Amino acid sequence: MVRRARAARAEAHGFDNYKFCCSCCFLCSFSLLASIGHSSLSESDFQKLQFKMQWLSGTRAAPEPLPKGMETSTEARSTLATTAGQTTAVQTTTAVQTSAVGQAKMGQTTPAQNCSTIAFLRIQKTASTTFGQQIMQQMCGRHRQTCKLGWDRCNFGKQRCAVELYQYHLEYNYARQFTQSGKGRGCIVTILREPIERTLSEYFMLRLKHRQFLSFDQWDVHANDLSEIDRILNIEDLSESFQKYLHHPRNPSRNRQTLYLLGFQRVECNKTRCGGNACICEPEKSGYPALAYDWDKNFTGLLELAKEHLRSLDAFGIVDCFKSSIEVMAPLLGWDLKTALELAHEKQDLHVWKHTMEKARQIRASRRLSFTGPSRNFWREFLSKDVQKEILAVNSLDHELLQFAKQEFQSRYGQSCEEVP
Repeated sequence: MVRRARAARAEAHGFDNYKFCCSCCFLCSFSLLASIGHSSLSESDFQKLQFKMQWLSGTRAAPEPLPKGMETSTEARSTLATTAGQTTAVQTTTAVQTSAVGQAKMGQTTPAQNCSTIAFLRIQKTASTTFGQQIMQQMCGRHRQTCKLGWDRCNFGKQRCAVELYQYHLEYNYARQFTQSGKGRGCIVTILREPIERTLSEYFMLRLKHRQFLSFDQWDVHANDLSEIDRILNIEDLSESFQKYLHHPRNPSRNRQTLYLLGFQRVECNKTRCGGNACICEPEKSGYPALAYDWDKNFTGLLELAKEHLRSLDAFGIVDCFKSSIEVMAPLLGWDLKTALELAHEKQDLHVWKHTMEKARQIRASRRLSFTGPSRNFWREFLSKDVQKEILAVNSLDHELLQFAKQEFQSRYGQSCEEVP
């Protein structure tokens, strides 16, 4: 009896060891299959193996049998897959929507957000120097992104040169052309600004600081109008000068932000008008930017197309909320948020100060305000209300576009962009 009991225990112990060894072998085999991939197994076979592994390891109870016919029913598997797919899609969409702002604030990105080539749809006087040449240039270098491409319209008699996609004023068509010609994913970004602020900033910069910009091809003044607009900027009476500049029928400054988002044919190439190593111009079939669109006749259609183009961009910002704009744009462009914000804090400033801004009072009398430094005062503070309305009337599409952009900013990024005082 004792011998039989010992033999029975040994046999049971041996079976347990055998079962344990088999389990280990099965687990190892399954792990090997999983590491290689289960493309050679059907979905049902793979699920069976997964259940058996968990069952043998003691982490899952034995699976309940599927209803009769379910294992071999293509329709049933399709129904289950569709339901699971819909659930996953809803969960994924919700997760993306709810985490977009969080990712932006924390500087997180996903592989889908990485941009290989970035072009700045750079509109004049929209913090474009700060963003383009101070932030984007450095961030592209840090993240090894392509932000310059070869070009055949060059200054100084060169046959080939580079177009820095953060430095030149690129409208919608050129921005798309450059981002589609590189490898990997191409991204386009832009920044918009309140029209009164942008118009006055442009006028005073051309009048007092950088008159030479007027002749550059990338500033879009047709050759036929160069001398006349230059003469207007030279008029001694500032109020008369500004009024004529504002209402000139062939001034590309009117609705310039809408113009750039719509896209247009650039002016004719002329080696004397290149504003850098590259020339932003058309050697053939050149355009007349100021006359590209009839703002009054086609107001609604042009505005809707500009909105559509804005929605199609990978990211956009607004000068009124520059810091928030950097917070949401940096992760979408694959940039380190902390560094981008540091650069924005260091570099953002007004290119004009009190003595220049106060000259706007000469356009019409306005109440006297104290000057409190960069980023706290605005051109409109030095203007009477009627002049403000006049500027908005001339740039009515830009005004409507900015209102839409602020709504889109809230909808897309979950942040509000407050009106300036």
